[in-house]
Amino acid sequence: MTNAQPGSSRETPLHRPAARVLLLDDQARVLLFRVEDGRGRGEPLWITPGGGCNRGESFEDAAIRELWEETGIRCERLGPCVWTRRHVFEFKGIWLDEAERFYVVHLDHVPEISTANFEAHEVTFMPEHRWWSGDEIAASDHWFAPRQLATLFPPIAAGSYPAEPIDSGV
Repeated sequence: MTNAQPGSSRETPLHRPAARVLLLDDQARVLLFRVEDGRGRGEPLWITPGGGCNRGESFEDAAIRELWEETGIRCERLGPCVWTRRHVFEFKGIWLDEAERFYVVHLDHVPEISTANFEAHEVTFMPEHRWWSGDEIAASDHWFAPRQLATLFPPIAAGSYPAEPIDSGV
């Protein structure tokens, strides 16, 4: 029998519900943040805006809050949840079993992105953002989360959403 503290190892991760946003501009490009996590994986890792749900917060409310915190964009209503993802990883010394939902938000312009509402750790954790087209993602040697973003994103960019959220894989 183990007395390991939850979150202390890959075998005993903390469950963390999380919401992410596929923010598309008027050119059907998705906003991604480059992650600087000190792991030295070689090629950069790019992720969508989003993060953990606060206690008692719905996935939808977390997506709206995270979008505002990480981009400065206020969103009244989300588009559909198109993907789910389960991923076990270490973050700031704690192992997490993250259950994510990805929501679409389609804009009719290219907005100014503000990181003024970042949490302190996000300033160094996500030092860069940019808009990516599906072709740019497919041609890149960078890492993306989810890993199958190059395959999964084009239908979303074209406005073709699954009837039920699909598992995006890691």
